Amino acid sequence: MKEVTKNKFMQVIEETRWRLKKNSEWRERYAGYAKEIRPNIPFIRSVRSSFREWSPLRVYLNVTSAKKARNFVNFELRYLGQTVANLKGYKDKKHKLSITKKLRKTNQRDFDCEICLSSADWDGKDAAEFRRFFRNRKGARKADANKRNEEHRIQSLLLTEFSKTKNKELQYIKPVTIGRVRFPMPTPISASKHEPVKYSGIHGGGIDILARTGTGGKATHLCIMELKDENTKREPPKEVVKQAIAYATFIRELLHSDAGVKWWNLFGFRGERVPEPLELYAAIVMPSNKNNDITFQNMELSIENDTIKLHYIYFDDEYFIKENKIRIKPGDATIGVVA
Repeated sequence: MKEVTKNKFMQVIEETRWRLKKNSEWRERYAGYAKEIRPNIPFIRSVRSSFREWSPLRVYLNVTSAKKARNFVNFELRYLGQTVANLKGYKDKKHKLSITKKLRKTNQRDFDCEICLSSADWDGKDAAEFRRFFRNRKGARKADANKRNEEHRIQSLLLTEFSKTKNKELQYIKPVTIGRVRFPMPTPISASKHEPVKYSGIHGGGIDILARTGTGGKATHLCIMELKDENTKREPPKEVVKQAIAYATFIRELLHSDAGVKWWNLFGFRGERVPEPLELYAAIVMPSNKNNDITFQNMELSIENDTIKLHYIYFDDEYFIKENKIRIKPGDATIGVVA
């Protein structure tokens, strides 16, 4: 049975590699991303360090904004992982907060927030009122807007947890950031549920969490995490693993492209070459219940001389719902160290 499962996982790798080879435009595009982003990192870091984030709001940076970060930086301001405003950061620290018509509509729908801002001073009264609204708000999205779609909230909580320097649920895990800002890593492929891997170009999917895990040096590995807010027979762990494998395969191909070293450095690793052989981790993050599957624990999938090693993190769902925090019990994770 384990060999059958492994063969199915290998089919995902083969399918993903075939689609990436057939549609090779991504190589030049991602090389361009890396070339444009790298010189902007000091400026992004400088701007980000010039203002307080104000929990529970969190700052994110997408590829387009990272590429264009020269005179200013366009940040996404998110609450529970959902974008609620745009923050334009400047070198002179005169940062501006704006809410588009579209964001105002979703803010009202999901959070009962009707505040509208246009280039409001980040340190001003109006922006403070906006931050205060979300600081004082309790719970998740409105019940009628939620429908148990909690993946963004779980992702945000996990990124916060992984970013801690002490009192962590899981030791030795840090999220990949750009200029110390949360960075959703895009991919040119889409991998979802029971559907085959698709090549979607600039409209591809995104990696839920990209992190580094390990104790340092050669003992640290890049980990591609696929996250779900439910653990059901309809979409069991083995199906979710396939999605993580597809995205890990793309990262492997990216690191072997002409821009591989640049991306390796962007992911937080030093050196003038990508390690050979390369070992990547692909992990699922799901609620812990009777549907937990650990049969693929530490399974290794070979891609030429490289390896994708499979892992899992099962978190306490009842604690998450009740306390809005992530808790992981001993034995429910094969990466990091449960504190």
